[in-house]
Amino acid sequence: MKISKTVWLVCLVGTVLNASGASLYKQKCKSCHGSHGEKKAMGKSKAIHKMSVSAIEKSMYDYASGKKKAMSYVVKVKKDFVHGHNDKTLHALAVYIHGL
Repeated sequence: MKISKTVWLVCLVGTVLNASGASLYKQKCKSCHGSHGEKKAMGKSKAIHKMSVSAIEKSMYDYASGKKKAMSYVVKVKKDFVHGHNDKTLHALAVYIHGL
């Protein structure tokens, strides 16, 4: 069976983005949100494991901008996190979280 170059490229990019999201989640998010996004971070947030990709992205940006209210520590962590990564990486992370 012959797979077109486009299909192969889409699969490859998807795999790389998922690996990037997985790695970032394990390094930066897992300790507060749990292995499967099931924990309420700081005992206050919503569990993120059932959120849509767009809701996860919006939440990250809203915390970072201060639009979404939180403890000052949380706002600083989110702000530093969002400003330390590009939109493509944050999207890959949101896709990974959605798939947990």
